[in-house]
Amino acid sequence: MKPKNATLDSKVRNRKALLLQLAEQRGIAGLLHGDAKVSFGERFTVRLQLDQAARQKNLETIIELASKQGGDEVGNEPDPDWLSHYLKLAENIRHPAMQQFWANILSQEVLHPGHCSIQALSCLRYMTQKDALLLQKASALSCHFGDDNLRLLFGYQYKTLLQGPRQQRLNLGRYRLPYAGLLQLSELGLLHLAELESGELSLTAPLAVTLNTQPMTLSPQRKGVRLLYYRFTTTGNELARLITENTPTDYRNDLQELLAPLGQLKL
Repeated sequence: MKPKNATLDSKVRNRKALLLQLAEQRGIAGLLHGDAKVSFGERFTVRLQLDQAARQKNLETIIELASKQGGDEVGNEPDPDWLSHYLKLAENIRHPAMQQFWANILSQEVLHPGHCSIQALSCLRYMTQKDALLLQKASALSCHFGDDNLRLLFGYQYKTLLQGPRQQRLNLGRYRLPYAGLLQLSELGLLHLAELESGELSLTAPLAVTLNTQPMTLSPQRKGVRLLYYRFTTTGNELARLITENTPTDYRNDLQELLAPLGQLKL
């Protein structure tokens, strides 16, 4: 029993120390220190100064990260209203991984003004690091066919004479994108959660599919084949394209194996 109590006491002390550290960083540790001689108004002023300094540091860090990207590419000045909105949101980004994400956005916007909309920035503002990792996983599994809209391809449907429509599908959870993750992306406004199906694939015109950056061609040899997928929203398309992530090898291999019975598949 004594070792258990000792462990518990250690955890309590660590928790208190952590809270004290967080409070000191943000200028709200007055009562914890018993600073009776310093008024709340004075402590409020100190907190504002710390907060403003942190915002300045966030922006300068993001600008520094953006400046390290690319080389001597020709750029253009972003729209002033876009830049003002961007800076207002970016100043609150403290996590290093998210700062890198915001730096990527600025770097791309300088190269291609209008690449990221204000609506996409507003959505990104409420994303946590966990949300960004989910989007990163979804981006790595994305493909497009027929147009430039990104999709998560997970299977196909075909007709049979005796049993009617049948489906073959992959479980995206095997590739670190479970249904709960899809639901979260949907709640963020990045993905349409409804399972969609393509038009019937042509027997004479091969379908060009680009998996991340890898092109492949599908030539069905049976009628009634339709691909099954989830579709990214407009905002999801914008943000997912800012992420450079390779397609997981196991997903690519499993998708090739899944589609192989449909007919000729060229990579």
